[in-house]
Amino acid sequence: MLPEVFSPRLLKHLGMLKVHARRAFLGSRQGGHVSVKRGHGIEFADYRRYELGDNPRHIDWGVYARSEKLIVKTFKEDQDLTVLIVVDPSSSMFNPPEGRKWQRVIEIVLGVAYVALLEQDSVRVAIPGSYVSPLLFGARAIHHLARDLAAIKPLPTAVFEREFKAALSRVRFPGVALFISDFLLPFEEVERLFLALRAKNLDITALQILSPEDREPFKSESDVVAIDSETSASVELNMSDEVRARYGRLLNEHVERVDEYCRSAGIAFTQADTNQDLEEVLLQTLPRTGLLR
Repeated sequence: MLPEVFSPRLLKHLGMLKVHARRAFLGSRQGGHVSVKRGHGIEFADYRRYELGDNPRHIDWGVYARSEKLIVKTFKEDQDLTVLIVVDPSSSMFNPPEGRKWQRVIEIVLGVAYVALLEQDSVRVAIPGSYVSPLLFGARAIHHLARDLAAIKPLPTAVFEREFKAALSRVRFPGVALFISDFLLPFEEVERLFLALRAKNLDITALQILSPEDREPFKSESDVVAIDSETSASVELNMSDEVRARYGRLLNEHVERVDEYCRSAGIAFTQADTNQDLEEVLLQTLPRTGLLR
């Protein structure tokens, strides 16, 4: 079953959306998206010379009457779209626990998967190092996915980049990819992860999710020991107003650098906070990127 946050009202609104690709892809079966493949759809695509075995009903007899040449009409074929959702399981996605970051990420994954499965798209969810779903089809698959995601306990991995590439190795058909992370990683590592996605010829959307604690850590404390959740390195800090302001500047500079990279690489980038309503994220934030329409 889906989490209780998926009210009948939210599901109704999600049912009116579909995953949007900025270009046509070759699918694996019939679906609701225009494919690069020419087939038996209803939207006219082009003309070509008649070949043995072509359906005579597609011959343009008007052209034949004028030129005595057998020309057939081709049509755009509607096929499914492959939707890959990749979730960053690094330690910062679980810390601090009161940030509810991981819980909100799973809700977003289920919301996007629900939209795609309703449209007969193919969906795969990858949590590198912990879980890679089979290729999912059909609306009922959302309940299997919800049970799987509720049951697994992702383990932050020190070899995230390697596991990330291993998950991508299962991609057979290019399509749409949603990469969800806080991107609180060294920029060079973020860049390598995006390069791995781009190598698969995917139409990529990046969603950065942050908690209030990410933006203003140790808000009510002064002398603290800050521990890096990724490396376990620690440092003693006196959290003065100056230190807090410097942290805010560095965070903004990092986010801007990720945003600029995405713009230059043709990747749609947006942000969401854990204190935002799920409905706002799914019905407003992601549609602004063009991923959902």
